Amino acid sequence: MSSDVSMLRLNPLAAAVLLTTLALAAPAQAAPAEATALDAIEVKGQAPSPLKRAARAASRLDVPLLQQPISAEVIDADSLRSRSDAGFLDALEQAPGLVPAYSFGVINISGRGFSGVFNSPILFDGVRYPGWQVTPRLTLNYQQVEVLRGPAALTAGQGSVAGAINLVPRRADGRAGSNVYLGYGRYGTTTAAVGSGGSVAGGGLAWRLDASHQQSGARGSFGYARDTSFEFRHINAELAAPVTDSLRLSLAFEHFLDDGEGYFGTPLINGRIEPSQRDINYNVIDDAIRMDVDWLRARAEWQPSESLRASLVLFGNREDRYYRNAEVNTWQPATGLIRRSDYLEISHDQKLRGAVADLVWTHRLFGREHQLVFGLQADRNDHDRGSDSPFRFNDAIDLLDPVRGVYTSLDAFLPRTATDIEQRSVFVESALDLAPRWRLISGLRHDRSEVDSLNVVSGLRFDKRYSAGSYRLGLSFSPSEQTTLYGSLATSSEAPAQITTLGLANANFDLTDSEQVEIGIKHSSERIDWTLAVYDISRTNLLSRDPEDPNRLIQVGEQAARGIEASLRMPLGERLRVEASAAVLDAKFERFDEVVGGVAVSRRGNDPVAVPERIGTLWTYFSASQNLELGLGLRGVGESAANTANTLYLPGYATVDALLRYDAPIGRISLRLRNLDDRIYATRPYGAGQFMLGEPRWYELTWQRSF
Repeated sequence: MSSDVSMLRLNPLAAAVLLTTLALAAPAQAAPAEATALDAIEVKGQAPSPLKRAARAASRLDVPLLQQPISAEVIDADSLRSRSDAGFLDALEQAPGLVPAYSFGVINISGRGFSGVFNSPILFDGVRYPGWQVTPRLTLNYQQVEVLRGPAALTAGQGSVAGAINLVPRRADGRAGSNVYLGYGRYGTTTAAVGSGGSVAGGGLAWRLDASHQQSGARGSFGYARDTSFEFRHINAELAAPVTDSLRLSLAFEHFLDDGEGYFGTPLINGRIEPSQRDINYNVIDDAIRMDVDWLRARAEWQPSESLRASLVLFGNREDRYYRNAEVNTWQPATGLIRRSDYLEISHDQKLRGAVADLVWTHRLFGREHQLVFGLQADRNDHDRGSDSPFRFNDAIDLLDPVRGVYTSLDAFLPRTATDIEQRSVFVESALDLAPRWRLISGLRHDRSEVDSLNVVSGLRFDKRYSAGSYRLGLSFSPSEQTTLYGSLATSSEAPAQITTLGLANANFDLTDSEQVEIGIKHSSERIDWTLAVYDISRTNLLSRDPEDPNRLIQVGEQAARGIEASLRMPLGERLRVEASAAVLDAKFERFDEVVGGVAVSRRGNDPVAVPERIGTLWTYFSASQNLELGLGLRGVGESAANTANTLYLPGYATVDALLRYDAPIGRISLRLRNLDDRIYATRPYGAGQFMLGEPRWYELTWQRSF
């Protein structure tokens, strides 16, 4: 692993626990009477409806989601803790139409007809980087998770065809407060989190510290087969100080380490999973998935008046990732054995640095209220990759009693590629009140990327330049303060392949383009929130085989989806309330060719891989008393294609969850049960002949308290 002296390197979890314990023991000072205004995403006082908040994942405008012509959610800490949810996957499942699942240690997201690692990028406090992104396992250190569905280039840049997700940490706002979370679950899984904030120096220096930890010595590391132990550590810290009445400076640090064993799926036997295979891990015994991540952010916020504010964020990111696994397991009908292949040992060493600045001006234009955002971003990502390519080793093991053995390779582990990516972006957003109750919201963004890649082994070097413009244009009408009708058009673009490991074979291709038309209606009142959206999205310039020459790739493919999404939160009487969401879509390849037996075969009209077309969630809560609440949840996911030929499908599934929550004088005690009937189901395909299995019956007892 490489080191970078510009990043703070210490035992972050130990430091966090020590400092937070001291903070809990010390008398907290009150926050200053007047504080510099923070980002609009911060929640002050009693939490409003999520639709009445702004979200950086959706827009930099100070416009609540209720009035934005897009589909977006804010899933805050209170919402997560009310269900006793601590995992990142749990948070994403609260968004309508999303189906998240782990695969090779990272989150793959299916939404709006597209599925994979790169279609819905992850932002850390509004900042993202190009390429493959790793995410924390837990959300306990965050104030909220923001989700935008649909093209998100305006806020996330290139590679955001199906949406974007923003992780917002708790801020150093000077308010005194602490929280504790403890959990114990199946397979000996323990979870602990502690956080605290306040101010010192007479209120002149605000601080916030959050630390969390989760581990299991048995199962749960991106799968639930045997020998999938893991340990996860996460720390966030921020210091903030007002320099003047209008200028505020802050410094934030984030670190997480995820170290676990690997699970890469269960091989199919005659096209299905046998129940006897459920607990078997076919990976080698010395497998590894390790992700070590640091973020450093320095922020300056300037607000000379109520109508003008600006911010500058300098950021740095360092990541070391290491994978050593046998990833492909294929059943051999002739022998009944499992053939293991794709013995992969891979490392990613990444260093990112950059800056993003924006200016927000609220004024009157032609006598109408107008808000304008103008911003710039520049960053550089140095990404080095090592491996033991070309991954030639394979072996065979027993189906039900495998002798898993140790990792073996026929080739040396060596540095393979060194890739530098420089990006420059300029963006502008506008919200103009055209007339009473009518608002025009628009935005433009231009991204320029320069990729310089060196094959360290052969000495071959190539470079590629990408330039892309994207926009969003939306019109909203509010017949009342509680209801908004809207329509919008949005575009985005994405590289033809993983940009940080872009190979020479794909260097001559242009960006793929996407466009979405959406109409919808939103309502948020004191007791009821509901949304309804209809969309049509397409992505063009996909790589496809030339029907005239199957050995040649051409950029003519097209994939499209159209669908409807809805969500509802409302009470049913004094003791009963419901939260529900549903999505129905039709996703197809409009044009796409593959080579089969040396011949180009059209996949037009076929379903894309891992895109369920029916998704629904329903939670019902019953308040037995003022302190006791019972919850019952049902989540259904329809079938999805497991290959582009559509000869194999992942079956649809439904899981039932339950929650018992009691607010005691010592804190909130919850019992969470998931997959009550212990259903065997698959979440994603992995390769041509294996499925990733979902979570078995799960229980967890948690205690949480804020003070």
